[in-house]
Amino acid sequence: MATITFLPDRLNAEPVVFKGFTTPELFMTAGASVLGGLVVAIPFVPLLGWLAFPTVSLLMPLFTVFFGGRLMARFKRGKPENYLYRRLELWLSRQRIGNPQLIHHSQRWALRRSAPVVRLAQEAFDE
Repeated sequence: MATITFLPDRLNAEPVVFKGFTTPELFMTAGASVLGGLVVAIPFVPLLGWLAFPTVSLLMPLFTVFFGGRLMARFKRGKPENYLYRRLELWLSRQRIGNPQLIHHSQRWALRRSAPVVRLAQEAFDE
């Protein structure tokens, strides 16, 4: 019986469930949009009364997931699986909410050479 000597990277990956969202991303987006729907419902309270809060907060995830799925798929394309979670962790750390041990400093690499690169290339051709 043949066995797989290696495991492909995507074998254990979370499958895309709906419109570019995986299951945890779908639930996080829907939960955040329910809370956002409570804020959006405030201007509708004089028109609908207290029914504005459940109505708008339950309709908001539909719009967010339906229209945000295309943006999510475009944003995740060509990036590692945990890219969004790392971005969220970095943002929370910069807001001083998340992990304080996360390194924020980034800079370009600098090559320090004693001789210019052009001169080294010319010496190789002279020999």
